[in-house]
Amino acid sequence: MPKLHPHQWRLPLLLLIGLIVFASGITWGLPSRATDVWLFGNRTPWTGRQIVELAGGWEERPDLGADVALRPMARRDRVVNVNASDVQRARIVRRYRLASYQPDEISTLRALAGMNPRQGRLDPRLYQYGGLWIYPVGAMLQAASKLGIVQVRADVAWYMDHPAAFGRFYVVARSYCVLWALAGVIAVYLLVRQIVGGWAFPSAAALAFILMPVVVNMAHEAKPHLPGAVLMLWAVWAGARYIEKGSMRAALAAGALCGAALGMVLSCLPVFCVPPLMVLLRKNGGARRRAVVCFASLSIGAIAYLMTNPYIPINLLHNRAVLASSFGNNRAMYHPQLTANGIATTGRLVAAGTSPLLALAGIAGTIALGWRALRVRRNHEPAEIRRRAVGLLVAAPALGVVAQCVIVATGKPGEFGRFLLMPDIVLMFEAIVALATFLPRQGCQFAATITLLFTTAGSGLLYVRGFVRDSRPLTRRLEFARQLKQLNDCGNKTLALYAEPAPYCMPPADLFRWRLELLPSDSAPQEGVKIAGVSIQATDLPAPRLRESAPAALWRFLTATPISWADKPFDLRVVHVRNALGQRPEVHAKVQ
Repeated sequence: MPKLHPHQWRLPLLLLIGLIVFASGITWGLPSRATDVWLFGNRTPWTGRQIVELAGGWEERPDLGADVALRPMARRDRVVNVNASDVQRARIVRRYRLASYQPDEISTLRALAGMNPRQGRLDPRLYQYGGLWIYPVGAMLQAASKLGIVQVRADVAWYMDHPAAFGRFYVVARSYCVLWALAGVIAVYLLVRQIVGGWAFPSAAALAFILMPVVVNMAHEAKPHLPGAVLMLWAVWAGARYIEKGSMRAALAAGALCGAALGMVLSCLPVFCVPPLMVLLRKNGGARRRAVVCFASLSIGAIAYLMTNPYIPINLLHNRAVLASSFGNNRAMYHPQLTANGIATTGRLVAAGTSPLLALAGIAGTIALGWRALRVRRNHEPAEIRRRAVGLLVAAPALGVVAQCVIVATGKPGEFGRFLLMPDIVLMFEAIVALATFLPRQGCQFAATITLLFTTAGSGLLYVRGFVRDSRPLTRRLEFARQLKQLNDCGNKTLALYAEPAPYCMPPADLFRWRLELLPSDSAPQEGVKIAGVSIQATDLPAPRLRESAPAALWRFLTATPISWADKPFDLRVVHVRNALGQRPEVHAKVQ
């Protein structure tokens, strides 16, 4: 039998490991009828038709973005009772029947629900997520329907009667992310191999990529941020090929991949620094040829973006209202400002996304490798050219991402860490490459690499555990629903909320026995967690801090998964607050 080259079996093994990690718990947090017993108590749960008659289905307005609420709360400057009528209760039940534990995943399905290829309706009305995300997910759902994996119907009421069938849509969309995550494993392997050669360190980098908390998390969510980051890596790979070979084909490929990344999600815009940078780093050729190559690469990138997002130019001419609606909804969530809190939040989320030790090693490696690059900048050997090319091309868009995140990170919750995927990956690159470059002995290299991999795995597998737990019939939210019922049976009647009731932000509670009060928008906690808050009628009373032992606090810190929506822990307790009316019990619920 012919002997296999190490690259012929190690990369497939890494892909198999990645598939196991990324697919474990992929059915987490799906809608089901298990919430009915908690939402309705002893009453007969409403049918899907009854819910539609009360709350409506998925009405579409051509002038509104797919992720814009048709009936937003008119007032958020005062306490609002959100379950006073059957119409309000039906709207809450509709969320629990259709939404997953991730609040943004349903936006993709809402966009697809408003499209009908047979009638020529292909405008997703969702433009933060690009067409390279929306259209392939739609195609995968159609293919899954042909295979009998999912049932595609136009009847929303049917899905409310069969939420498990609707939940399969989320699994198909998440599978698209898994495929891109596997493509990312290959990209990381090839890029690190271009820098240090061999197979050991490229394999270590690919394994670290698989185990990084932010990668694990985003591979389990139906969102385009991980596919976008992977396309940025492939754009860097093509740009490095151009620097090494000077091929116009590589330059055009780099531009097309930049356009594809932006066509996946708008936060990938910094990747467009790759074409001009690769032209500057390519020493051969005159200024005119460089200008031509740069223009051609950027042009093909723009074309790639417009081809995957044709309704951007179409609506600029014919329906600017829907563009304003979709982008306006996005602007409302992000307010550019440079603050100490924004810088601290960015640093904290980078550490959470990579694991603390890997982040520190990446920062140290970045400084050391940067200093080395300055010292050997006049070395024009092919190996050094490749090293500089990949290093600079991968670092430049990551710095752009950090810059755009810092100015909008003020007060953002842990899930904001998804935007820092590219910087997290680059820090991992720098850590692994620094070990290969500066540690003199193989034994030291092996020990340091294994230490980084184990600590990264320790953090990443906590996220896997959370997804696996939330793929069980009895999730932690349902466990806390039982506690809410017990508190309600003991006489507690009011729950105050920081966000409208939904499966991702509070356990299901009896809509006919609890009074649900939505607090004013300025009363949300500083950490920005959209979670069931405190059951207080007076909004000036802060939630008391949980008194816990030092070992318990340390364990909670070490096992936290701040980026993830899976397996959210709640802290429920009854306290007594004195006010002008005397002493009354109040239930407090917050996420840790």
